[in-house]
Amino acid sequence: MAARPSRMRYNGNMEQVKKWRAPAVLLALVCLHAYADAQSTAGISWPAEPEFWVATAANLAGVGLFVSRVHWREAATAFGYATQAMGIPALAVGIADLVMGRPDAATAGVLAYAGWALASAFVDHVLGLSYRDPVRPTILVPYVVTYYAGIGLMSATQLVHGLPPWIIAGSTCILAVGASFYARAKGAD
Repeated sequence: MAARPSRMRYNGNMEQVKKWRAPAVLLALVCLHAYADAQSTAGISWPAEPEFWVATAANLAGVGLFVSRVHWREAATAFGYATQAMGIPALAVGIADLVMGRPDAATAGVLAYAGWALASAFVDHVLGLSYRDPVRPTILVPYVVTYYAGIGLMSATQLVHGLPPWIIAGSTCILAVGASFYARAKGAD
């Protein structure tokens, strides 16, 4: 008798992913809300910081983008749009920081990320330039540097809000960087 495959293993069936996506997202949101509620009753206000949420969401979108390029090619475009779309709240947070007169390194991070997202959308969708294959360093180097500077600054500056947000944002940043190296090692640009 053949061994029965696990029901949780991805076998290329997108319906299987869709079936588990909503419950997984709902569970994550419930856990995150419960954790944030517990932190706020303890007097910790970092969940109210928009830079934390933008940094973490942008990092997770980046992880999804790079991993999907290797394992779920049909989802890579959606993750790409999500990663670029995170530039909108990043720009809003950056402008709010400037208008309120409290620019800091986190502001530089969100504005760098917003600049990357705008440039990425322009190069990818408006101009339709191919810069990865063949490699065009005049486009690729600023593209990559701005992306990593943005997510790195947004994540590293969370230490001012305490250790938990720094660990969360920093961990997701490290995951995004690791996922990008993973995708590159697998030949998926």
